[in-house]
Amino acid sequence: MELFNESTGILVLLVYGIFAYAMTYWYSKGYDDTKESFLVARRELNTFQGSLSVTAAWLWAPGLFISAQQAYVNGLVGLFWFCLGNFLTLGAFAYFARRIRQWAPEGFTFSGYLKEKFSGRVQGLFVVEMMILAICAFAINLIAGSKTVETLTGLDAGVVSLIMVLIAILYSFRTGLKATVMTEMIKMVVVWTGAIILVPWVISNAGGWDVVVAGLGGKSMQGADIFGTPFAWGVFTGFGAAAFLGHMGGPWGDNSFYQRAFAIKEKSIIPSFVLASFVFILVPIMMGLLGFVAAGSGMEIKNVGVTNALVIAEFLPAGAAIFFMFMVFSGLVSILDSQFASVANMTGHDIYNKFKVGIFGADEIQWARYGMIALAVIALIVANIPGMTLVYLFLFFAVLRASVWLPSMITFLKPGLITEKGMFWGILVCATIGEVLFVSGKLGFSDTAFQGVLIAIFGSPLLAVGISRLEREENSRQVGSNLKKMNLKE
Repeated sequence: MELFNESTGILVLLVYGIFAYAMTYWYSKGYDDTKESFLVARRELNTFQGSLSVTAAWLWAPGLFISAQQAYVNGLVGLFWFCLGNFLTLGAFAYFARRIRQWAPEGFTFSGYLKEKFSGRVQGLFVVEMMILAICAFAINLIAGSKTVETLTGLDAGVVSLIMVLIAILYSFRTGLKATVMTEMIKMVVVWTGAIILVPWVISNAGGWDVVVAGLGGKSMQGADIFGTPFAWGVFTGFGAAAFLGHMGGPWGDNSFYQRAFAIKEKSIIPSFVLASFVFILVPIMMGLLGFVAAGSGMEIKNVGVTNALVIAEFLPAGAAIFFMFMVFSGLVSILDSQFASVANMTGHDIYNKFKVGIFGADEIQWARYGMIALAVIALIVANIPGMTLVYLFLFFAVLRASVWLPSMITFLKPGLITEKGMFWGILVCATIGEVLFVSGKLGFSDTAFQGVLIAIFGSPLLAVGISRLEREENSRQVGSNLKKMNLKE
């Protein structure tokens, strides 16, 4: 459904790129090119900046697109399971964000903290996990942004994704997290302005709230009941469980949120994360309303990944669709720079400190920029794999980050319960098995996707604690044996 020509699409991208670079250039005047400035914004973000930054880091493609898709395809039950974990997780993580800052006041990464607590291999495991998540998150936003622009303008999705990367890296290279925070604040203003104006306008033009109510069941008309029906159970096992558990475990496996815990003033950490929960959740709810409109009005949407864009184009004038395209692009590009900042944080601290000398004598900030380039290249490749979808990538990494959720939480609540060996093997084994089962299920080889989710989320802490207990028992027996031998010698 092309509403505009390719030139319009390029113009929108160009305007956003110039606007974002100009704002970050102005915001970063007086920037000092130090590790602490580049990676954690000098640890001086206040509650206002912190809450918007956390919200923006959490409001990526799924919040803008999968919410509308689920409302259209699965109705209220799909939107419910998508929103529930999204809303609860940031507030729940606030306490732990404050704890990690108190325990490591000069820290940069959670993986760096784990090195001190456990070992280098546990640190390495978390770095790999968080790098994979960053690649998936980056690719998801490239897919969403490029498909939206392609749908509305006909501009090739591969070209759009490349332009998105170039825009994000242009200003991220300059000041790291400081530039990221600025674009995140811009993003929230643009997204909220767009949602407040466009969604009520669509509902009014589509026929009012009666259309929304008619669409609560989704296109199948079976999704209005959240619990108690075979359809609702199918949505839960096929989407809801992975989405809910993946969201609840989201911050634990995403370095972006640890980075903000280290960047926000300590007294502002809890208020920032709690406030972010409320600021965030209204956006996917409003996008979900567009999905209900699509279902209630009888629209037949083939490309469900851009449901909200197609609804905007159907019920609003062309200028509104252009504004929506700008809104989406703003939101998604700012997520790209969030992931740039996250990977830069790990490569500039964890990986640099492991190799020290660096490549060709590169320092921490140069290593951080190398990480940005590597992320961009790999994510571009993943995003342009034929047939790759938002939902598939979203659920894939939801399973992965779910595997680190409970073991990581236990290290805060019961510091001595899990040993180094338990932490490493518990997560590695269950994440691997969980992903194999999930992928085979989603590819149609078996019916194991749901089992993969369960193993990842619950198997990892059980195995971690079990291995830790066996290790302690073995050590205890060894100590007893040694004492016995000593007594015999005496």
